[in-house]
Formats: sequence, structure tokens, C-alpha cells
Amino acid sequence: MDFALHPTENQRVALREALAPGGSVDVERRIQGGLGCTMDVLRVAEPGRTPNRMILRRYDPWYAEHKPRAAEIEFAVLGHLQRHGVPAAEPVWVDRQSTFETPAMVIGFLSGEVQKQPDDPMDYAAQLARMLARLHDVPRAGLPADLTDYNAVEVALLSAEAPPDSMTLHPLGTQLWECQRREHGRVELEKGVFLHGDYWPGNTLWQGQDLVAVVDFEEVGVGDPALDVAIAAVNLKLEPWPEASDHFVSVYRAETGRALETLRFWEMKELRRPMPDIARWLPSFQHFHARADIRADQIRKEHVRLIEEILE
Repeated sequence: MDFALHPTENQRVALREALAPGGSVDVERRIQGGLGCTMDVLRVAEPGRTPNRMILRRYDPWYAEHKPRAAEIEFAVLGHLQRHGVPAAEPVWVDRQSTFETPAMVIGFLSGEVQKQPDDPMDYAAQLARMLARLHDVPRAGLPADLTDYNAVEVALLSAEAPPDSMTLHPLGTQLWECQRREHGRVELEKGVFLHGDYWPGNTLWQGQDLVAVVDFEEVGVGDPALDVAIAAVNLKLEPWPEASDHFVSVYRAETGRALETLRFWEMKELRRPMPDIARWLPSFQHFHARADIRADQIRKEHVRLIEEILE
């Protein structure tokens, strides 16, 4: 996402006062590929100390209207993860003075890259599964009370008289909505587990073949852990090695002992999420997936294929 202008002089002054009084803060580069936030790498130089890098994270304007506490919540969640030994960015500063036009925060810089070409896709999937199991073990006590309840949001949507416009505009959207409603009637959602909310390979960092950190907690919430599993499983099916998806699910089951009876239910939710047109996610797919040359027509076709498979 690249919606935000570069920080103004006044904003850079405010950052300098917060991060390096008497020193300097410069924008080094912009990180490309994300959809929810604009992220700029900062070079922060405090007097008498070696300069270091941090990341200015500014949320899409949608958050200012719908989730104005998004930065505050992510800031608190990152602190909670640090205290429980989860490899995630250090929270440094959160914008409580409306320095920026949308929710904003500064986090520590993490070394690593998105892994696009794993040597062993099965080991890659297994590491993703074990990290997710670790996330789902994070205790609720100490987290913000107003985290998104994904179970409640989903039940409310499926209880409506008609599907949302985003689904009716897709040729298979109404069928998928009706199928998910039927699925909801036969399963029971697990409650209260800490969720990443957008756990897919593009939100992980690797050093070589080793998974070293999880990033981008703007969609954090609580609810059924099968939701996070479904997000990763669906995205893995769109990689050149879709068999890694089943292995990911298998390793997660073994690590946690969860049967994941609601997995199909949440996979429908994940397939609904990019509607009406998954091509709007194309820049992110091209940046983070192994298939950097994938085209809009290809990703649309594969999205339809996965929907048709789950409808069967």
C-alpha cells in the first residue's frame, strides 16, 4: 500500500522529538507490497549513538473512520508479544497527538525477508504451522479489551437477510454465502483464542530458510483459531506448491491437538474476503508470492477454482 504522502517537515520534527531529541530522523525508503499500511524505513540518529533503523507504520484512511484505535491496539499487542517471547517487532512510539492524518506508530526494524522460493516447501509449511501454534498460545490476559471478535463479526454477517454487496457482485458470491450459512449451522466455533487475523506467508520474515518473525498485526483479534489456519491454507493453495497447504494444516493439528472442524467454514470466509475482484490484491501477490509474474486473469481464475472446489 502506498496511499500516504512522505512525511512533511513538521511531521519529521515531531518524530525527531519523540525518537531522537537533538538528533535526526530521515526517511530512507518505502517498503512496498502491503495493503493495509504505508511503511517507511526511518534512519534514526540519536546524539552520540550509532544510527539505527525503525519503521513508520501509517494505516489506510479506512482505519481512521472504522478503527481509530488501530495503532494503539497494535502497539499494545506488540508489547504483549514481546513479553511472551514471540518474535515480532518492538513497539517504539504510537501517535497520540494526531501528528499524522491516520493512525500511526513506529516499530523496531526487523531483519529478514519474505520467503518466496523455499528450498523445501514442506519444511516451509511446517515452520509456518509451528509459528502459528505459538501465536495461538499467547494468553489473553494483558491484551486490549476491545480486540475484534471475529466469531461475532462472522455470525452477524451470516445472520443478515442478504449477502453483502461485495459478494453479490461476484458470480459465485451468493452461492458461497449460502453455503457458509449452512456450514455454520453444523459446526461450533471455538472462542477466545488470540488471533493474528491475517496470517499468511507474506506477513512472515525469514533469514535464509528459517522463519524468524511475524509482522503486520493490524487485523489482530480473538475467536476461533481455525480462522488463522484457513487464511494461510488458502494462500498456500495459490503458490506453485499447493500440496504445502495440506501439510501446513497437518502440522498445526499435530502441534495443537485441534481437530479444526471449522476449517472449511473459515476457508469460505477467506475466499469471500477479496470479493468482488481478487485482482485488487494483485500488487501484493506479485510482491510476496513465488509467482511474481502472475496476471489478473490468472488470479481470478484460480480464485474461482478454489471457490468451486469448496462448494462441491
